[in-house]
Amino acid sequence: MILTDAASSGCRVRVNGQTHRVEAGTTLAQLLACLDMAPHSVATALNGEFVPRGERGGCVLRDGDHVTCFQPIVGG
Repeated sequence: MILTDAASSGCRVRVNGQTHRVEAGTTLAQLLACLDMAPHSVATALNGEFVPRGERGGCVLRDGDHVTCFQPIVGG
């Protein structure tokens, strides 16, 4: 889903501050897989809004989106 050809059509998204070009229609789940991020080991936010693990497959990325991946905090 991540495109390497700068001339290719697609969307530009920022992941933890780094820009990636992805194919149109790429979901957040697909992006994580392409970046070799284990879905159970990261929490995600899209444009500052938390995205639960179960909703990543239906979350289609758009040009200019900002994705944040971080370690979930456990404890109390």
